[in-house]
Amino acid sequence: MSTPEPIAVLTNYFERGCRFHKLEPDVSTSLDKQGVKAVFLIHGWGVRAAAMTRLAAALAGEGFTAYNYDYPTSKRNIEEHSAIFLALYRRILRTEGITGNVCFVTHSMGGILLRAALAKMTADECRRIEAVVMLAPPNRGSVLAYLGNSKAIRGINASLGDMTLSPDAYVRNIPPPPFLPPVGIVAGRFDGKVALRNTLLPDGLPCRRVILPCTHPGLRNPKFTLAPILNFFHTKSFSKKRRQADK
Repeated sequence: MSTPEPIAVLTNYFERGCRFHKLEPDVSTSLDKQGVKAVFLIHGWGVRAAAMTRLAAALAGEGFTAYNYDYPTSKRNIEEHSAIFLALYRRILRTEGITGNVCFVTHSMGGILLRAALAKMTADECRRIEAVVMLAPPNRGSVLAYLGNSKAIRGINASLGDMTLSPDAYVRNIPPPPFLPPVGIVAGRFDGKVALRNTLLPDGLPCRRVILPCTHPGLRNPKFTLAPILNFFHTKSFSKKRRQADK
C-alpha cells in the first residue's frame, strides 16, 4: 500500500500488481465518532486508480480515509481479480486497524468485482459494509463486452468478455452474498456504455437508483456524484426528487 498525495496516484496502465493508494482524511472535517470513517474505491475496466483520484480526494475532504484500489483490469478475469482484491482488502482491515464499518464506491466493472468479492465474504464481513454506491455498473451486462469474446481480444484482455448480456455470462451468474449491504446505483442518462436497464442488480436483488445527466466517465466526477454518494452513505437512499423506482 502507498500513501501518496492525490497527484501521485497517476499510475501507468501497464503497471503490474495490485495495491491500495491511501488518502488521509481532512483533519478540519469532523465526522460523527460513531460514523463510518473508511471508504474503499474500485475503478472500472480499461483505466487505473488515477481515474478515481478526484473522487477519492473529495471523500477524504469529507473526513473519510479513502483507499483507492489500483489493478490492471485486462490481466485476469473478474473471478481472479475478486480473489486478489479480497485478500488485500482483508489485509488492509487488519494492518490499518479498521474496526468500524466501511463504505464502498465503485465505477463500472469495479462494481462487478465487488459483487464477486461479496460472494466470497462471510456474513459478518458483509455486515461490516455500511453502504455500497455503484457508479454505472453493468450488473446485467453490456453490449460492448461482446468485443471481449473474440479470440484476438480474449488473448490480451481476460475480463471484458465476462460482462456480456448472455445468460451464461459471468456477470449474470455471480452468487448472491450471504448478506447484501445497502446498495445505491448512480446511472448516467448519457452513459453510452451501460444501458440504464442493465445497471440494476440481477434477480430482483434490492437496490436504490438515481439517474443523472452524465456520461460513463462523467460519473467519476465528484462535481456530479459526491452529493448523492454522501446522501446514500448517511441515509441509505437518494433524494426523493431524483429517486427512481426499483425494478
